[in-house]
Amino acid sequence: MGPLGHSLSALSALAGVPVGALALVARPSWRGGWRQRLGTLDRSVAGGVWVHAASVGETRAARPLLRALVARGEVLTLTHTRGAALSVDVGEVVGPALASRGLAPLDHPWCLWRALDRVAPRALVLVETELWPNAIREATARGVAVGVVSASISPRSFERYQRVRRWVAPTFRRLAFVAARSEPEAARFEALGVPSDRVQVTGDLKLDVPVEEPGLPQEVAATLGDTPLFVAGSTHEGEEEAVLAAVRRCQERGVAARFAIAPRRLERCGAVARSVEREGLRPRLRSHWGVAPLAADEVALVDRTGELPSWYRAATVAFVGGTLVPVGGHNLYEPIERGAFVLFGPGVSAVPEAADRILRANAGVMVDGASALAEQAAFWLARPRRARESAARGDASLAAHRGSAARSLAWLDRALLGGAGP
Repeated sequence: MGPLGHSLSALSALAGVPVGALALVARPSWRGGWRQRLGTLDRSVAGGVWVHAASVGETRAARPLLRALVARGEVLTLTHTRGAALSVDVGEVVGPALASRGLAPLDHPWCLWRALDRVAPRALVLVETELWPNAIREATARGVAVGVVSASISPRSFERYQRVRRWVAPTFRRLAFVAARSEPEAARFEALGVPSDRVQVTGDLKLDVPVEEPGLPQEVAATLGDTPLFVAGSTHEGEEEAVLAAVRRCQERGVAARFAIAPRRLERCGAVARSVEREGLRPRLRSHWGVAPLAADEVALVDRTGELPSWYRAATVAFVGGTLVPVGGHNLYEPIERGAFVLFGPGVSAVPEAADRILRANAGVMVDGASALAEQAAFWLARPRRARESAARGDASLAAHRGSAARSLAWLDRALLGGAGP
């Protein structure tokens, strides 16, 4: 970074101090881990691999790669956001070989210098869509190979990058390796500046995830009984109403079913509970569960981070949120891999390949609105065996796409042997 860059960084850091102080006062929950956010990560043995997986889903997706790295004796540092830090016990997966784990530093040169000094990696591996311009620049300036695994750029994000390609192309050119999910995504990375000899299609890490997490606690599972369960996961504002329409449709048709909603953001649980009450139903918070069976006029609200996969495992039919609103969709594979037939809306711009695979395997249905969701929910909940058989066939059809962790690791090794790029 030249003098101008240093000066701008210093000014931006100083200007951000009052804002940061106010944020810490307004949001006490942000205070924990602030030293890590400023770059004070645990010191590691130099020459290890730093993996950044921001979200809960990305952290879970990275587990096969983390295991592979640990199995060959790598010193490993893992960073992510607070939600993932609280929700995923990665230590159980990788054991004592995990040198350090913490919150990701802010993407500011001062924070990154300190983090890089302490971790001293020979490779920085970003998972899925985590493209930090400053981190990529500062790491490659030190000769650290930086790359992306399970690399994904949605069509919508690609259009945005294209509009500012002049400014983002240097960041993409610095990437030493891109292990892309699919051919279209590989092509997008190349179009944005990554040399073609550094891009390879290795598949989606999410399809490599060993589904080994436990099911729901017995005291919760016992309250659900044998009645088919519908789980709406990662929902956004406007989608819960569609789920409640499905509750009404099942009641009107005499379809025995129980319903659970897991909002994408837990702070919305209060608003969702009020929506449930307006429909004449009773919300039951997972955090205040009790021992009584879940009644037909109750809707479970999952207000615990990281528990959604266990609810999918208990489900007969699932709806994946972010697809009936302009968000782009969330992980469509999670329900399928846990035995639930999946419904989703047409808004799958962030997960188009997953939607296509599921539809071709007849393991799910795309619905175009609340009425269609209610209709399909009632249809499949009335046919639980058929729903589970379809989900099982869908999961089997995805097996051919697995092995991404091994292919990604091989591509990382090639990049390390070939250098870190410009």
